Amino acid sequence: MGNGSGSQKQKVVRDGKRFVGRARELMTLEQWFENEEAPMTIFSVTGMGGIGKSSLLSEMLSIAREREATAIWMDGRACGTTPSVFMDYFISTLGLELGLLNSHGAHLLSVLKSMPREKRLVIAVDNYEELVLLESWFMEVFIAKLHLSGILIILASCPELSAAWRTHPRLYKHLVQLQLQHFTVDEVTTYIATAGSLKPNVAGIITRMTDGHPLGLALAVEAADQGRNLLHAEWAELSHMISARLLLELTSPRLHPMVEVLTLVETANQELLSAALDITVKTEEYHTLRRMSFIRSAPDGLALHDMARVHLMRDFRQREPNRLQSMRIRIAELLKLLHEQACTHERQQIARKMLLLCQESMLQFRKYADVSRDSLFSPLEPMNLADLPSLHKLLEQWCEYSVEPWQAANYAPFLDELAHRYPEGIVLKRDKQGETIAMFITVLVHRETSDLLLKYFPNEMKECFAPEELQKDPDESDTHFALLAAARDDVPEYTREELVGDMVLDRLSLLGDGARAILVATNPHLKLFLRSIGFQIRRTCTRACDRYEDRADVLELDLRSGQFGAWVMSLLHPDLSVNPIQPGITGAGNKIWSEQDVRKMLGHLRSPGELQEYAGRITGVKDGIQLQLYVLDLLEGRIHGVSPQDQKLLHAAYWTHAGNPTAAAQVCSMSRATFYRHIRTALIRLSRIL
Repeated sequence: MGNGSGSQKQKVVRDGKRFVGRARELMTLEQWFENEEAPMTIFSVTGMGGIGKSSLLSEMLSIAREREATAIWMDGRACGTTPSVFMDYFISTLGLELGLLNSHGAHLLSVLKSMPREKRLVIAVDNYEELVLLESWFMEVFIAKLHLSGILIILASCPELSAAWRTHPRLYKHLVQLQLQHFTVDEVTTYIATAGSLKPNVAGIITRMTDGHPLGLALAVEAADQGRNLLHAEWAELSHMISARLLLELTSPRLHPMVEVLTLVETANQELLSAALDITVKTEEYHTLRRMSFIRSAPDGLALHDMARVHLMRDFRQREPNRLQSMRIRIAELLKLLHEQACTHERQQIARKMLLLCQESMLQFRKYADVSRDSLFSPLEPMNLADLPSLHKLLEQWCEYSVEPWQAANYAPFLDELAHRYPEGIVLKRDKQGETIAMFITVLVHRETSDLLLKYFPNEMKECFAPEELQKDPDESDTHFALLAAARDDVPEYTREELVGDMVLDRLSLLGDGARAILVATNPHLKLFLRSIGFQIRRTCTRACDRYEDRADVLELDLRSGQFGAWVMSLLHPDLSVNPIQPGITGAGNKIWSEQDVRKMLGHLRSPGELQEYAGRITGVKDGIQLQLYVLDLLEGRIHGVSPQDQKLLHAAYWTHAGNPTAAAQVCSMSRATFYRHIRTALIRLSRIL
């Protein structure tokens, strides 16, 4: 493998090795050798199975020997569980390296102690996690036998070293943590180039399908070297091998189904794991999972590392597709209930998890938006004004294939004005270098934004909205107008369609708050995709929005009556349909509260006389004064049911700063646009409580 320097590339040719990347780790090694003081240092090399820890240790030892250091390699699986067995193994390995095979242990240790500091010693222990029973002895006794300078210890393990290392009064100063990541696109390309004359299309397939996992890359290149066809079955076998390697870490069969749940959801805590599997996940099992090399801790639970999830998902799909789908549906039903009870922030997070379960239900039409990648779709970032030049480049490319030249003239000035007035309408996706590779523009339609939209896109606005809809107050806005999704077509990790699919999934999660999405579309592939996931289509009244021969249509997905969960279930169950939830009559004879009802009622909160008409709809409330007191009890926390955030929002909007949304937003430390979004969600939740 090579790291970019000429000498290392020459060594690759001379040794016939492929060693790519890990430049940061090897630079750390070089710095230790360059340091004349050479203080004792401990490298902790960690990462999931197959990430290349053993290969890195081998390369480090080769470099150490080139530097004329004494370099020994030990396998933690062969070190035994007692100090005596470990020392026998260490002494025999040291004797082999020094060419003193028949020497006694005491003699070898004396040789070791008498080595000058200039003669460096590198001790590498692979699979260090197998020494868990010897860890205290290794730290307090074995290391104490070694010099305080000229010694480098490299410990490779799947999990991170225990907290005892980081809190040790002496050793923590000597510890250097090196956590390995999967290869970058450049490193994958370099690795493939060292393999010889692979055809460009084969190299492209390998780059995309292995996702930078070193073990997967090595297996795929080996298959291509041998002339085997890289068919789907080959990739399933590849993922099976990597999955088996990862699952070797699991110490109990009970942990396997927990990993399967994590394969399907973005994150899961102990409670969700228990509910999804219909078992009680014990605390010690949860903590065991957290220590696995391919599992990381997230703010709301545990999550698989993305590359691990990719291969575990492919393997699961190939082995048990029916059980996989059944598990998806069960988890979606659980998330649907959680979604209906959650606060604003949690609702969008849960909506993302639910959409993740639906990806394979959106694969029928991929020529516009492709959501077939097994890796997680990442949340999009808000734009800032410094991004405008790169966004204009994206927009210029998009206009070339999406609109007619006379239509394109409006987009650049619109982008500038939107970026300055309503920047929250523009979100973007960056690559690992921080460069913008895609953007999505969607505008929340209300009285203030409609003036901007009518200025630049009057024909589209007339096709999508009645005049009264464009005059809604910002806090009544419930419709996202989707304007465009633009993406580069020269990003190695993604096709343009995959970037668009990634953004579409993210923006669909906005509908989790109970909203409507609407757009005018001319691209026939976009129409097919949106109709396949539940959008309704209708003809435009005029031909003003057409693009050449492509007829424009209006597409709409209306989930304002709280049907997000039902919509997701309809994607997982194609035979289900999403029926609008109509206001009806409860068993007690009272009308169900709509969001609009609650908004009007709260608008009269300071006028008990105006509240009189609503009083009969609350059990035990006789008049407007009692209704006023009851609502204030809810908003001030004397009656439980309304979340603290919703209490603050609604109390500010309809009581302390009624009629002054700017002041209410300031009290809640929000911009007006953010305040309007949150107030609408709070009204929906209050309507359910009432």
